[in-house]
Amino acid sequence: MSYLLLFLLVLFADQITKAIAFAVMGPKSSLLTWIPDFLGIDTTVNTGVSFGWFGDKPWAMPVFIAVTAVAIVVFFIFFIKTARRKRFLRVALVLIMAGAAGNLIDRSVMSGVRDLIWMNFGFVQFSNNLADIAIFIGAVMFILALLFVDDDAVFRPNKKKEEKELEEAAADLNEHAAKAEESGEDIGPLSDG
Repeated sequence: MSYLLLFLLVLFADQITKAIAFAVMGPKSSLLTWIPDFLGIDTTVNTGVSFGWFGDKPWAMPVFIAVTAVAIVVFFIFFIKTARRKRFLRVALVLIMAGAAGNLIDRSVMSGVRDLIWMNFGFVQFSNNLADIAIFIGAVMFILALLFVDDDAVFRPNKKKEEKELEEAAADLNEHAAKAEESGEDIGPLSDG
C-alpha cells in the first residue's frame, strides 16, 4: 500500500506543479531564475524525448506513447516479481513508473511533455519536470541497488564476510547434529528419524 501511495504522490505532485506553472506563466514563458545561471522556471512543451530530439517527426508521438506504456508494464511486472525485502529496489521502480506515467499523461493529453524546471550545468542546459526528476532518482537508485544494496548486488560490501559467516554457521550446525547423533540425543526436526 505504501508503494501505491508513493506512486500517487509523485504522479500528483508532477501533474499539479505542471498545471500551476502553465496556468500562471503560460505555455511558453521567458526564463524566471531562482539561482542565477543554474536553476529557474521556464515553461515549454517538449514534443520529443530528451533535449527535444525527434520532436519534429510525425511518427514520434505514437512511438513515444507506446514505448512509455510498454516500459511501465515491464517495470510493473519487475516490481511484482521483486522480493518484498528488496525495498530500496522497489522504491526505485515505483519512482521510475510514476515519472513515466506523469510524462505519458502529458504525451497522451497535450501531445508533448510540459517542462518547467530549467537547469544549467555549464556544459548543458535543459528544462525538465518532477516526472523527469523522479525517473532520474529512480534510475540512480536502481543502479545502486543492483551494484551495492541488494543481497545479491555485484559489489556488495561485506558480501564475502557474510558468505563465510553463513558457511561457518552451517558447519557448526552440522557438527552439533553429528555430536548429538553420536550421543543418541534427540535433536528434533534436524534428525532423520
